[in-house]
Amino acid sequence: MLKDYLRTSLIGVLVLLLLGGTTTPVVAQDPGVAAARRVAATAQLAAEEYRLGVSGGRVIAKEEVAEAQLFLTEARRSLKLLPASSVGVVSRSLDTLDAMVGRTAHPDSVAGQVAVMLAAMARDLKIDFDEIPDQTPSLARGREIFETTCSVCHGLAGRGDGPQAAALTPRPANLSDLNGLSGSSPLDFYRRITIGSAGTSMAPFEHILSKPDRWAVALYASTLRLPAPAGVAPASLRNFSATARLTDASSNHCASSRQTSVGRSCVAALARARQCASAPSSPPKSAPVPLPTLVTKNVRAGC
Repeated sequence: MLKDYLRTSLIGVLVLLLLGGTTTPVVAQDPGVAAARRVAATAQLAAEEYRLGVSGGRVIAKEEVAEAQLFLTEARRSLKLLPASSVGVVSRSLDTLDAMVGRTAHPDSVAGQVAVMLAAMARDLKIDFDEIPDQTPSLARGREIFETTCSVCHGLAGRGDGPQAAALTPRPANLSDLNGLSGSSPLDFYRRITIGSAGTSMAPFEHILSKPDRWAVALYASTLRLPAPAGVAPASLRNFSATARLTDASSNHCASSRQTSVGRSCVAALARARQCASAPSSPPKSAPVPLPTLVTKNVRAGC
């Protein structure tokens, strides 16, 4: 459950409708394709939750495995909406995944089975499940949605201390927790916002917010835990297709030295990489400064 951080992420977007706020119109997509995307996202989240709950052939966190099972159940609910050509392979794959979870299979095996299922659907339907936009989402738009709606629960700084937080169970996520969310990428936020979280109060927003708005608020939320941007982001990381999948922990060096000056500089460079493409509408908090050679190399390696 990523320590309940993403399971309640951005609950407050629902308030947008209650307060009469406006969003970019949601563009309808083919029901079969929409169902396939939902199956893909829920299966991927199931694999992520399962990995958190199983280690060394035994269950170490029952609640994580239980949530993985809930996500697989949610995936089955979309079977009847899939194109006929995909129903058989998806149904068999979900049967296999249920059996693997039941016998406490290795997390890599579960993730591998999910990957096989997604590859088969992608070939059949000729679609990209991640839906990563060509252009970097607008941080300004993401901030607008977050501050107008999400802050009611999460607070303006994302600390989970908004005026409605006390009434929610579980409590809203602390989106400013650098260590707790180090394994979460903007894509992870986008998936949760799109499909919600089974068995929790996190509702799906695929029919409430447009894809650009979901990406915008996902990217903005993913920056709340990061320090002020610093350093020079490599050209390779100015492409959103790279940073969308990038977690704070993508570099072993950054993950192991988070509390050191070098580690903090590395994460600050990640903040620069996430924000530089949106600089015209959301200027960086500090001017670029050269990074130590070691840090720059790690940034190039994916931090």
